[in-house]
Amino acid sequence: MSLEDEYRIVEAISRQFEIEQRLIASRLNWNLTFQGFMIASYALVATAETSDPARFWIHGVITLVGLLVAASTWSGIEASSMRTTALRQHWFRVVGADSPFPRPFSERGGSLMGRLPPRALCASLILMWAALGAVGSGLYR
Repeated sequence: MSLEDEYRIVEAISRQFEIEQRLIASRLNWNLTFQGFMIASYALVATAETSDPARFWIHGVITLVGLLVAASTWSGIEASSMRTTALRQHWFRVVGADSPFPRPFSERGGSLMGRLPPRALCASLILMWAALGAVGSGLYR
């Protein structure tokens, strides 16, 4: 393969990595914005003067939606992660480890450290909503 052909492949793979990284950032941004509104709604209902049955159901719906949004965001992050793993494998299969071009991805350790925060954020939100759901439903007093 000529150096020009290899460069075109490197560019294409690099663009795909960039797209996946932007997708993760967009999903996290959307998730955090939405979760902020959900938390504010939960607090608003908690301080509202309404009957306990209505509050119970409204808190339940808010909690369930918060859980589902956090879980679906995590699912999207995992999908992007699987895609970048496939791109990494494709890089080594087609371009090779000895390419003169810079890799559009970090080494294994750095990559794992970079993939942890989005997952930890989603896991924290899921845990928070589960705890609020347990408290709101009376399972934990």
